Amino acid sequence: MQESCHETVMSKPPLRICLVAPLPPPFGGIATWTGLMRQYAQDRTDVGLHIVDTAPRWRAIDDLSLWKRALGGGIQLIRDYARFCRVLRVRPDIIHLTTSGQLSVVRDLTILATARRLGIPTVYHIRFGRIPEIASANTGEWRMLARAIGLAHTVIAIDPSTAETIGRLFPKARIIRIPNGVDFKELPPPQSPSPMRTLIYLGWVIPAKGMSELLQAWVRLPEMGWRCLVVGSGSEKYRQELLERFHPRHLEFLPAQPHAEAMRLLASAEAFVLPSHTEGFPNVVVEAMAMGKPIIATRVGAIPEMLSDGCGMLIPPKDADALQAAMHSIFSNADVRAAMGTRAGHKARQTYAMDKVFEQCVSLWRDVSSSSLIQ
Repeated sequence: MQESCHETVMSKPPLRICLVAPLPPPFGGIATWTGLMRQYAQDRTDVGLHIVDTAPRWRAIDDLSLWKRALGGGIQLIRDYARFCRVLRVRPDIIHLTTSGQLSVVRDLTILATARRLGIPTVYHIRFGRIPEIASANTGEWRMLARAIGLAHTVIAIDPSTAETIGRLFPKARIIRIPNGVDFKELPPPQSPSPMRTLIYLGWVIPAKGMSELLQAWVRLPEMGWRCLVVGSGSEKYRQELLERFHPRHLEFLPAQPHAEAMRLLASAEAFVLPSHTEGFPNVVVEAMAMGKPIIATRVGAIPEMLSDGCGMLIPPKDADALQAAMHSIFSNADVRAAMGTRAGHKARQTYAMDKVFEQCVSLWRDVSSSSLIQ
């Protein structure tokens, strides 16, 4: 009898997961996470991952024209939903839906309502850190998001403030926390340092990422033998505006790079900076931690939790003075840089290794699947 039961368990088909999330290009934190999830799922026999790619490729990330966002977003919603319906043919056991908010919540509501109608349990993965602000202001975005949360079986919150806000407003909601992860096997080896020490920024070159504060702080610093490398997608017009406004010395813009090249550039830098006005759980911070880099970042989203225990320097968003002081401190003290980087690398291995993060996701999917059967 025991052998028969064991054979039954072993012969169970893989758990079919419909993951609604962006893949690169364009390169970004959520797209990087999705690529890692796909990579780790390929080596599993107990999980089958079917991805609905929701990457926006119809406009530049810095093009915020309302008419273009509405028109293009509407077309993309139709495209995304059509792809989602094709995946429904395999009858997924669970739908794992990621969201970056704003107009994409319309898509989320459509998918969540369809899943509810078909009796398929859903995991709603909120990938941005503005929940406390928009909930307090009761914006239209929040009212739509609240309806989406009400349709989901489980909500993944990206940071403590998001979890607290949703838990307070939806006391019956099932809320969990799962961090982003980094694949240590894919990280490049240490690179030869540049003739000048390098502070690197990796991400979108747009105002919301704190580009103005970064250049303002940079030009105020005295000559200290450092250069600043800004790598990422953005309009040439905006880059020129920044250069003409600040006239920075020893600062270079590079366009977005393939992920492997971006990681090579990060490996060759001595420090990393992320002065964003808002974030969720930025993959690039985990990657910088994993490479043992001292980090300066704003106190937004999950970053304070990530850089706790002396793993980095936290500054308020939109504060060029604080950013300047933090950069001066990092640049002038090699011992501080080394100690901070060591602590960051250790924490990344203990908490954010992708194999551990993927297991948390698999455990969640199994739990959601089994609990839905009980219900």
